[in-house]
Amino acid sequence: MIKAGSSFFHNGKRCTTGAVILLKGLPYMVTVSHIFRGEGDNLTVDGMKLVVTRILKGYDIALIKLPSDTAVEITEFGSPAELELAVLVNDTRTINYCRVANSGASLLFLGFQCHDMPDPEDSGTPVLQGEKVIGMMTSTTLDTCMGIAVSSKILRSLQKIKNYY
Repeated sequence: MIKAGSSFFHNGKRCTTGAVILLKGLPYMVTVSHIFRGEGDNLTVDGMKLVVTRILKGYDIALIKLPSDTAVEITEFGSPAELELAVLVNDTRTINYCRVANSGASLLFLGFQCHDMPDPEDSGTPVLQGEKVIGMMTSTTLDTCMGIAVSSKILRSLQKIKNYY
């Protein structure tokens, strides 16, 4: 089953699904776009060969249309609570200590313990509070132990804006 935190493969590397949403009643996988060259790039999800459907460069978001009969778990989104703990969870690891330092209209700013930072292949990992996705990890700065995530406000809005897909 494909869900937030599931792995997929691109160019021989493990990557992470940030969310699964419905667009016009069809399932789409959401992940970070910086791992791809562009729309049409190939990836493998649960043994299926798929292509990147749409890139939203301004938000570092890639949309991948899934076959309609694919077993998916649609992501439940929450709203970020500032200065509260969050968790990054994918199917290979969990980072239990992360704090939402600040949240804006489109980004979350996260603080980590310096000994438990996300790895490069954790890019795209969902950020959770109360078991709901509040964002999708996009980058980290090792010298400050800080990270940036696309906010659930943006991820949720993808389902309402028709020109994204």
